[in-house]
Amino acid sequence: MPRISPETIEQVAAALNIVDVVSSYFPLKRSGTEFRALCPFHQEKTPSFYVSPAKQSFYCFGCGRGGSVFQFVQEYEQIDFPEAVRRLAHRASIPIVEDQLSAEEEEKQNLRKRLFRLHFEAADWFHRNLVRTKAGETARNYMRNRQLNIDIARQWRIGYAPSSWKAFREWGAEAGFTREELLASGLVKLRDEGNPRSEIYDRFRDRLMFPITNELGEVVAFSGRVLQPNAPGGKYINSPESLLFSKGNVLFGLEKSRRAIAQARQAVVLEGQVDLIITFAAGIENVVAPLGTALTERHAALLKRFCTEVILFFDADSAGERAAERAIEVLYGAGLQIRVGKLPPGEDPDSLIRKEGAEKFRNRISQAKDFIDYQLEQRPSLDQSVAQRVQAAHRISRFVAMISEPVLRDTTISRLASCLAISRDSVEQAVAGHKKSSAQSLMTEMTTPVITPPRHEIAALCYILMTDSLTLDWVRSQPWQPVLSGIPGTEILARILQSELRPDSPGSVAAFLAALDKAEAAILSNALSHPLYRKPIDEAIRRSYWQGFVTRELRLRRSRVESALRLSADQPEACAQAEAELKEVLRLEEMLGES
Repeated sequence: MPRISPETIEQVAAALNIVDVVSSYFPLKRSGTEFRALCPFHQEKTPSFYVSPAKQSFYCFGCGRGGSVFQFVQEYEQIDFPEAVRRLAHRASIPIVEDQLSAEEEEKQNLRKRLFRLHFEAADWFHRNLVRTKAGETARNYMRNRQLNIDIARQWRIGYAPSSWKAFREWGAEAGFTREELLASGLVKLRDEGNPRSEIYDRFRDRLMFPITNELGEVVAFSGRVLQPNAPGGKYINSPESLLFSKGNVLFGLEKSRRAIAQARQAVVLEGQVDLIITFAAGIENVVAPLGTALTERHAALLKRFCTEVILFFDADSAGERAAERAIEVLYGAGLQIRVGKLPPGEDPDSLIRKEGAEKFRNRISQAKDFIDYQLEQRPSLDQSVAQRVQAAHRISRFVAMISEPVLRDTTISRLASCLAISRDSVEQAVAGHKKSSAQSLMTEMTTPVITPPRHEIAALCYILMTDSLTLDWVRSQPWQPVLSGIPGTEILARILQSELRPDSPGSVAAFLAALDKAEAAILSNALSHPLYRKPIDEAIRRSYWQGFVTRELRLRRSRVESALRLSADQPEACAQAEAELKEVLRLEEMLGES
C-alpha cells in the first residue's frame, strides 16, 4: 500500500498559508501578529482559537487542539491524514507522489486496519447477543435492575458475551478473521501461554460488554462486567494491551463527553463504566472514568486539553481514599485544579442517582470540596492545637510540593496557611522540605526513577529548537541521544532533534507537525503559541538554556550512579555496571564541556 512521500507533504505545506485555509472554513480576526476565532471544535463564548502565519500552526487554549494545516483539515473534515494531504494538494494544484511502504510497515498497517474492523464487528456481535438472543436474558435483567434501558444500550453499544468458551472464537472464524488476528486483539487467549500453537478460548464469558473507544470513536478494546455474584475473576476485566489499546492512554467515555467537558472547563472522574453511563444518561455529561487503573500522566494530559478543573468521585473507603491521593499527585503535576466529591459509605453515583435523582447528584458535584478542605476534613481534630495544625501542614504539604504550576502552587500555599491559621512562611518551609526530601531520596536509592523535567522547561526547549536554526544545528552536533535517553518526558525533544526539521522554513515546520500524532502536535503547537516563549532571546541565552538543562540532568545522573556504587560495593556484577555507567556520564560531561 503506497504512502505520500515526506517531500510531497512539505511541498504542499509550503504552497499553502494556514490562515487562508482556515479562513475558507470560517472568518478569522487579526490579533497582533496572529489571527483568532471562536474554536470550531468546542463551544465557547470568548475566542481561544489562534492561528499563527509565522509558524504555520494553530492552537486552541480552550480544548487543547493544535497542529499544522493538515491536522486542522483532519479535525474539521473528520478525515484521515492521507485524505487531508490529498485535499490540500488539490487546493494547491500539486500532484501527489506516493512511496511504497516496506513489507514490515505494510503488514503492521494492515493488521491495525484488520483489528479496527474486528473490534467494530465484535461490538455489533456482542450487542446483538444482548438485545436479540435468549442467552442475553440474564444480561437484560441485570440492565433493567440498573435502569439501563434499550436506548442507552444502543447509544453505548453495550453487549453480552455468552457463557461459552468458544462462541466468540467460532464467530470470529466465520466472519473471516484469522487465529492470529483474534489473538492480537486479545479477545481470545491461548490455553497454554507458553505454546503459540495451543488451543484458544474466549477471554470474555457471561459478561456485560462495554466497547472502549479512542477519541475518534473507534472501538479499540472491551470491558466486561461480571453478571453472577460468585463468578471467578474480577468484577470488571478489560482487553489486554494491544496494538490498538493501552489502558493508561484511554479514558472511558471521553469520546462522548469531551464537548461537555470543554464547555464546562470541568471533568468529573468516576470509577466505573455503569456509574459513568447512568450519570451521562441523567444529563450530567462532563464525566470520564479510568479503566481499572490509577490515573496516569497521559490521562491528566488528555483532561488538560479540555478543562482546568477535575472533580474526583471515588468510593468512600480506604481504597477510594488511596485512589484519590494517587490521582491528586498526577493531576496536580499536570497543573490542574482538584476538588473531591463526597459519597456516602456503600454508595456510588449510580445508586445515588437512582435513589436521589440527578439534581441531588449535581448538588454533590457543586458542593465538592477543594483539595485543601478535603484533606483537612479527613482528620477534623487536627485543628484543635498548634501542634496538630503543624502536623496537618506537613501532611498536606506533601501534595502541594507536587504542584508544578507556580501560580497554582503559590495560591494553594496561601490557602493552606489561611485554613490552618499558621504563617505562610511555615507552610513554604514544609513544602520546601518535602521537595528537598524527595530530591535526596532520589539520589540515595539505587532503584529510584529519574526525575521528569518540568513541562514548562520542555516546552521552552521545544520552542527554542523549533524557531532557531542555529541553536537546533548546534544541539544536533552534540551527543544529545545518550543524554535524553536517560530522561523521561523528553521524547518530544528527541523527535525534533532526529527529524529533518528546518525552523526557517514554514513548510518544513508544517510538514514536521503533520508527521506527529495529535497529542504531540498539540504539545508543540501550544509551545509555539504560548505568550511566555514569544519574547526575543539571543543565541547565547538559548544555548545556555540547553547547557543548563543537560548539565543539571547529568549531575543528577552522576549522583545516582555514585550512590549505586556505594550500595553495590559487595556485589561485583552490579558494581561493574555502575562503574561503566559512571564512565559514560563523565564522558558526556567532558564532551558537553568542550562544546
